[in-house]
Amino acid sequence: MRHAACLPLVALLWLSSAAAVAGPDMSRQVSAGVQRGAERFDAIYKEGGIAAASDAVRACYKSLKRSAAGKLAECAALDIVSASVDQQAVHGLGVPPYAFFSGTGPEGRILAGIKKVGLSAKEKATFDRALEATMASAAAEFMAE
Repeated sequence: MRHAACLPLVALLWLSSAAAVAGPDMSRQVSAGVQRGAERFDAIYKEGGIAAASDAVRACYKSLKRSAAGKLAECAALDIVSASVDQQAVHGLGVPPYAFFSGTGPEGRILAGIKKVGLSAKEKATFDRALEATMASAAAEFMAE
């Protein structure tokens, strides 16, 4: 199951096409948030499956406060890893998709979270770059295992 939760981290790369290095504070917040989100997914999915993951994603975004980039990264990681695992189940097992994670749902929730947290355009760009860099690093570590 650990690999099922880690492999979808590759899917997080689609969040941003920017390749620049993010500011150190934002990068640290995002990195820590992504790690928390991935760890939470693993525990939540083992306990209650994809339905529990969707409940956790909803609760995570609902709990966002202003200037909470790390928490936003946690929610984004939880959301996208959940969506990726759902897609793996659809394609690998032939189960119907879970509507909450279909289409542009994760992207729309992340964008709404960015607004709720109050990131400026510059902060959003930095957040996106930091999220991409963190996810690329996590995916590379997973592939090296």
